[in-house]
Amino acid sequence: MLKFNYGKQGTVLEAVADPIEDVINRHIMLAMRLAQPIHMEPSFVSLIVPPGVPELKALELELAQVNCDAVAVDADARESDDPKEFISGDFPRHGREVIMRGFWLTEHPDAEEGIFVTSLTSGIEAQIEELWTYQPITFP
Repeated sequence: MLKFNYGKQGTVLEAVADPIEDVINRHIMLAMRLAQPIHMEPSFVSLIVPPGVPELKALELELAQVNCDAVAVDADARESDDPKEFISGDFPRHGREVIMRGFWLTEHPDAEEGIFVTSLTSGIEAQIEELWTYQPITFP
């Protein structure tokens, strides 16, 4: 299971071995014990990555082998596989989007802080983690 923690310091991705139901139930129980509100709804997260990176191609191969409707990679290479063009700042035109479905948990429906959880195969989760940590090469 992957857990995206959204907070004031940014977003952190965490791989969790527990089933998604257990993680959600723990958050609900904690909110109840603290007498705090909790809001949960189906949602999605999206990662924008440069086209042509090996991690993205590996994810696409993994998705082709496994029947997983919780993850989608946009089919449009957006004109270029050159990482230089992505780094130049033209992200909407040259980025690829990886979309994951899951659940958003927070105190209030309009809150910007909370967690997003999704349950995928271990292979797909490993590929998402690789994409998350991908650091593009800077070109002079």
